[in-house]
Amino acid sequence: MDRDVDTESPMLHPELPRAPGQKLKQYLATISVSLGALCAGTCLAWTSPALDQLSIANNSTSESFYVSDSEGAAVGGTIAIGALISAIPAGFLADKFGRKKLIFILSLMFLINWLLIIFAQNAITLIIGRVFAGIGTGAICVVGPIYIGEIAESSIRGILGAFINMFLCTGILVTCVFGSFTTWRVLSMILAGIPVLFGGSFLFMPETPAYLVKVNNLEGAEKTLVGFRGSNYDIHAELKNIQKEIETSQQNSATIKDVFTSKANRRAFVSVVAVLGFQQLCGVNAVVFYTVPIFKAAGSSLSPSLAGIIIALVQVASSFASIFIIEKANRKFYLMFSSVGMLLFLTALGMYFHLKRLNVDISHLGFIPIGSAVMFMISFSVGYGPVPWLLMGELFAPEIRGIGNGFAIATNWSCAFLVTYFFPIINSSLGAHVAFYICAGIMAVATIYVGFIVPETRGTSLLEIQRRLNN
Repeated sequence: MDRDVDTESPMLHPELPRAPGQKLKQYLATISVSLGALCAGTCLAWTSPALDQLSIANNSTSESFYVSDSEGAAVGGTIAIGALISAIPAGFLADKFGRKKLIFILSLMFLINWLLIIFAQNAITLIIGRVFAGIGTGAICVVGPIYIGEIAESSIRGILGAFINMFLCTGILVTCVFGSFTTWRVLSMILAGIPVLFGGSFLFMPETPAYLVKVNNLEGAEKTLVGFRGSNYDIHAELKNIQKEIETSQQNSATIKDVFTSKANRRAFVSVVAVLGFQQLCGVNAVVFYTVPIFKAAGSSLSPSLAGIIIALVQVASSFASIFIIEKANRKFYLMFSSVGMLLFLTALGMYFHLKRLNVDISHLGFIPIGSAVMFMISFSVGYGPVPWLLMGELFAPEIRGIGNGFAIATNWSCAFLVTYFFPIINSSLGAHVAFYICAGIMAVATIYVGFIVPETRGTSLLEIQRRLNN
């Protein structure tokens, strides 16, 4: 397996001159796999316009049917169940069958979801479809970052990794826009085209070099690296590092126990799982779900659909901007900047609704809730939106990447469920301000945790990251 080449990572010393456009294929492959995140975003946002229409639908029409409150809750919640089902085994399946095969299968999961919904005549069919949507969503959040992390060179890994979050937010925006003027069934037909584009485009994408080395296809790995790096790039040093990394991982075949007994694995696990937990516990879903009351509190007469579009648009714009700035500073800086920003704006939202609950005249402060919600979304999108997905692809060693990413995504969805479930309960019993204060407190903990626990990975090869984790 060994070759007589320089064993230093090409990312740790000056690179050879490259042909123009040598990074184009990395961007194209990243866009293709990120279409899976676009699918996930559409599935997450679909319930907002769809359930609103289904709950008031006329049973006598042939276009729709009635969904009770309990059935609507099941339709909305089963996507989380599907995601939890697929999150942990997704990494194992990607290691066994390959990243490319699994990602293509996920496009079929999303398509099955839409086909079931399009032809649904009862709530049970909707629920089954949403389980398939959850399976696709949970698994793409695991395998997508792995694929991008394994094809990207360190100089643009942060930029490429940010695509997942941007496409996820774009999926939410697309659904909000089309859902504002179409029926739920027509909306589903429109959205069904996205997994077709996703699967069709990904058929032309190569397997990752790391997986090809793992299955002893060195010729294929070399060819793939040349395609991704360009013909004027010395791929042999990078290939040598991949071989060493895979050999080490195969010698150290990991179990769940090994995640906690190895220092490097343990540091990676507590870092990635924590930031993905904080990503949901910051209350981003609470702010999204409370968009309409926030706008009403400010005296806005905007329709609920337009309010949702505005917040989604802010998310997409901020996520797009993060692509251009993500490599300008360290990962930890963006995480801490993000958590401090969210802490401040969550506190502002909490104080506003607290004063309103106390019947204090705050009519002259109508700009605070909208301004705080918008700035919260911007703060989230430049840090906790993209960076956790980057760390998933960067911190875990190959032997625990499947296990670690699976548990991280399971944690992420569990925290999402907790926020979604408890926010309305806290809101009705104690007031929205209490929920916002709790999330602000969690962001204070997140800032300290990232500052002292999470390692830096920017501009560092995957092999060097593992060396640092062991120090």
